[in-house]
Amino acid sequence: MPARLAPDQSRGHLIAIGVFAGLDTEQRIISRLLSTCSQRAQVCFLVAGELDQRALDEIETALLANGAGGVRRVNLASRADAERSETLGAVENSDLIVLATIHPLKLTTLVGGTGLAKLLRRRNADGTPIAGLGAGAAVLSEHMMAGGESGTTPRMGAVTLAPGLGLTNRVVIDQGGAASDRLGRLLGALALNPFALGLGLDADTAAFIGPDNVLEVVGHGGITLVDPSDVGPTNITEAGPQAPISITNLHLHVLVHGTRYDLDFRRPL
Repeated sequence: MPARLAPDQSRGHLIAIGVFAGLDTEQRIISRLLSTCSQRAQVCFLVAGELDQRALDEIETALLANGAGGVRRVNLASRADAERSETLGAVENSDLIVLATIHPLKLTTLVGGTGLAKLLRRRNADGTPIAGLGAGAAVLSEHMMAGGESGTTPRMGAVTLAPGLGLTNRVVIDQGGAASDRLGRLLGALALNPFALGLGLDADTAAFIGPDNVLEVVGHGGITLVDPSDVGPTNITEAGPQAPISITNLHLHVLVHGTRYDLDFRRPL
């Protein structure tokens, strides 16, 4: 669950960013990231796994070129790293925190239940924006999409859910988006959790969720948003292993750069 807010305190932005592909040539995501925090912001990357170093270097260079005061990269290789005073100090003294990993479970198995996880929730509750890049985007949610099969038809057992960091309980995030043929696993996740909204992120596209729970789309592609609040009959309790799942009366939106969506009232603005 997200940490409780102090009186008169606004939660920081949560930013789910699709995989980096170099398509956002206008660097709209970078500019919007920096607009969520103070000038000359200190940025901390928490990295788990062997990511594409070129991509990370390009993102860090772009942040510095657009006004960041400094960028620090902290590599997490063990749970002990999540308890180190150097790691906690880097997060405590940052104005923007970016989670980057090769797989959602790679990060959560290193961070879950540690002092770092508690600190991340507290910093966001205190107003610090936290972003998830690529697979790191899924980690932001309470119900984290940890894996699944490709395809447009949801099937039993084709999606794996696991506890995430719990910075939001309003959305389930798939960093692949419709372009990666992962709509089926997103629908499968919502069949199991019909209280949440499903977000599928295209590459170089970001969902900025503000303290008012309004989502803003920034970047090159689109975001597939599935709202199951009026879900109809489903066969989820009768379907056998690998059987297709029937799920009806879903609301599907495709949101592009500049589009805003109210997560509380579940409507585009």
